[in-house]
Amino acid sequence: MNHSKENKKVLIITYYWPPSGGAGVQRWLKFSKYLNGFGWDPVIFTPENPDVPVVDPSLLKEIPEGVTVLKIPIFEPSRVVAAIGGGKSTGRTGAENKKGGNKSLINELTRWVRGNIFIPDARSAWIKPSSRFLKKWLAKNHVDAIISTGPPHSMHLIALNVKKSFPDLIWITDFRDPWSDMDYLDEFKMGARARKKLVEMEREVVKNCDHILINSPSVANAHLEISDKNKHTLIPNGWDNNDFENIKSVPDNRKRFRIGHFGALYGSRNAPGLWKAVTKWNSEQERKVEIVLVGSIGEEVRKDIENTDCIQHLPGVNHKEAILEMMNCDALLLVQNNTDPARKCTPGKVFEYIATQKPIFSICNSPSDLATRLTEWGLPFCDHNDDQAAYKMLHNVIVGDGQGKIDPSPYERKELTKELSELLDKLT
Repeated sequence: MNHSKENKKVLIITYYWPPSGGAGVQRWLKFSKYLNGFGWDPVIFTPENPDVPVVDPSLLKEIPEGVTVLKIPIFEPSRVVAAIGGGKSTGRTGAENKKGGNKSLINELTRWVRGNIFIPDARSAWIKPSSRFLKKWLAKNHVDAIISTGPPHSMHLIALNVKKSFPDLIWITDFRDPWSDMDYLDEFKMGARARKKLVEMEREVVKNCDHILINSPSVANAHLEISDKNKHTLIPNGWDNNDFENIKSVPDNRKRFRIGHFGALYGSRNAPGLWKAVTKWNSEQERKVEIVLVGSIGEEVRKDIENTDCIQHLPGVNHKEAILEMMNCDALLLVQNNTDPARKCTPGKVFEYIATQKPIFSICNSPSDLATRLTEWGLPFCDHNDDQAAYKMLHNVIVGDGQGKIDPSPYERKELTKELSELLDKLT
């Protein structure tokens, strides 16, 4: 990393950072990778010992040389949940809905505690020590701007505390997902008092920050009564050209048509209509379909696919291997959560999918931000339980006219980082 005397500095407060893996880490790892080329040096603040659902040490290689990474320890309640028998420790403490005996009682209790005690989220105990640490650090070290990225939205509350002590410092919040109306909050049995507190926290953050980054248009709607639209800038997630270097598609000479899904499938992120359509297709058609699921699978999804013999599961692959697997598929599967708040989200993986130039089967609600985006691109989609529409999509891609190609260049990570740097330049 070439530090220039002219480069400005931006402090990025993020819970997810390598070796953490999964979708949450990609956005700010990639911005940090390219910011230096646009006149900004990132300084990362992140937990020393986070309890993350996915670990991907291969991403450590992507951290630019010379980037300052500040770390302090974090208390993770999920470890306590695991110790008392509440199931595997995950990034969504208490959000695993498992049935059966004592465990379900413990899970009910942990969900309630997560929703009503840990506000805004399970990382709330990290807010005070982090605020203290950063205030001391900033008293001795100059930065030109701060960016906080959530979820977990505790990161915004750390930045809010810092902003109160350094009011002249430009502060940008990055909403990778909605906050007070996020879909998994319903699982946490939140009482009216906790909900009210959560909404107040979000309002205070939106009011006090200088600018808001969003990656899907509708996220802004929740903030419009507090701030105007000019306070929001849409910079979507994207794909990194480097991830695709030296990775080629295999020749399409296999007998089966291979569809790949990348990322976790659980509860509301399920595609019962498609599983039915594939079973019907394989009983009727000469060229059979196989589905490869790359990532973790929740119990509800396992139950739905247990009688589908054409499904292969690859639980743990790193990001580069995932791209290789994508290129080895004939088509890719995108499943959006079947909840109202998910209508405001655009999954990051759709941009890597279009970069592969493969056909895409999308399962999502309409209207939604994702459905709007897919319609703009001329790509098909159907809802989660519609087996007839899913069958029709299979037919069009496997024996019909296929799908048009989308130009992925506007969503390349370097291009998006340029947009971010221009916003930073304008604000500072």
